[in-house]
Amino acid sequence: MRTFNIAVIAGDGIGKEVVPEGIRVLEAAGQRFGFRFNWHAFDWSCETYVKTGKMMPTDGIHQLRPFDSIFLGAVGHPSIPDHVSLWGLLIPIRRHFREYVNLRPVRLFEGIETPLKNWKPGQIDFCIVRMRKWPFNRQFSPDVE
Repeated sequence: MRTFNIAVIAGDGIGKEVVPEGIRVLEAAGQRFGFRFNWHAFDWSCETYVKTGKMMPTDGIHQLRPFDSIFLGAVGHPSIPDHVSLWGLLIPIRRHFREYVNLRPVRLFEGIETPLKNWKPGQIDFCIVRMRKWPFNRQFSPDVE
C-alpha cells in the first residue's frame, strides 16, 4: 500500500480547525482507494513567533524537504503584522518548493445554506486558480512565468 509522508502546518486561527478535518477526509479517501499517510505536525504559527521570535526554525526548510507534501492551513493573527508570517514562513516555503498556484475548488452541496438561493447542487462546480505570478510575485519566484 502506498504511503505518503505529509508535513502538517496547521498555523493559526481557522487553520487549527480545518486542517484536522482535512486530515479526516484524506484518511477516509486513503481507506477507500488503498493508500495511507504518515502525518508529522510542525507547530509553526504566529503563536510560535510570539514565543520564539521566529515563525519557523532556521532549518525549517531543511526539515520539510523529506516530505512528499506540505499540508498548510491558515497563517496569521491580528496581533502580528502580516509581513512577519509572510516573510517568516509562507514566502520561504513557496520559494524553496516552487509553489506557484493556489487552487480552490468551489461546489454547492445538498443541504448547505447559501446566499445563492436559486442554484442547485451540480449547478455550481468550478475552480479558482490564483497564480503567484509577476509582477507582484516575480520577486518571490523570479523564474515563474
